[in-house]
Amino acid sequence: MLLFVINANAQTQKVLKKDSGSRIELSFHIGYSRPMYEAYGNNMTINETEDRIFLNGKRILISDNLGANSGLNVQTYFKYSILQKGHLKALFNIGYNVLTASYPGSSGYDIGVRIQSFSTGLGAEVNPIGHEKTIYPGVYGLLRMNLVGGETYHKAGIDFFKVKPRYGYSVGIKLNYNIKKTVGLFIGYSYSYDNLWNKQTEDQNVEDAHVIVFRDEQSALNGLTHDRRVVYWSLSLGMNFFFK
Repeated sequence: MLLFVINANAQTQKVLKKDSGSRIELSFHIGYSRPMYEAYGNNMTINETEDRIFLNGKRILISDNLGANSGLNVQTYFKYSILQKGHLKALFNIGYNVLTASYPGSSGYDIGVRIQSFSTGLGAEVNPIGHEKTIYPGVYGLLRMNLVGGETYHKAGIDFFKVKPRYGYSVGIKLNYNIKKTVGLFIGYSYSYDNLWNKQTEDQNVEDAHVIVFRDEQSALNGLTHDRRVVYWSLSLGMNFFFK
């Protein structure tokens, strides 16, 4: 009888241990973003008589770059463990990234630019040793739809981008630390390309003073000498929350 009770208890413990793995997870992070390629720029001036901002001597409508030099990244991830213990997870992502720059203006008001992306995405995360260790690494990838817009400003907004969807991807690595079974912290690095697909040419040179289409694909008619890629890397700090 004693052996039977001991054996039954051991089997129960095994089941409890197996079922203790969390299948559902929510993650949040905030991070610093750094623009790359044509998203980056550091030369902005203003014609205060016409209240127009120029990047390397060109309006942002046709500028060679977008003039940003730093950014902020906020992301939320819903995860579902496909494999036991979190070795493979399906991801759903909602996020926001802004690339920005600010320069002192001669009138006492700063001049600047904001390039903003509101994103949703689907992807997967791989945790080679699972998510039950105190410290564990992870890698992930997402395909995302990005609503890209933005503005230049001086006192108030000057040029406004009409928001149209672009499609791209984000990939990253993470180092996770479990505080307890239901809560953890992580640091991460990611690389994002927000307008890989569905770039816009808008070839017609529309004389709209302040509301403009965000041209990002070069053509013979639109004034761009090359594509303008919205690319950035990010360093982030976040939290994981596990649910049964």
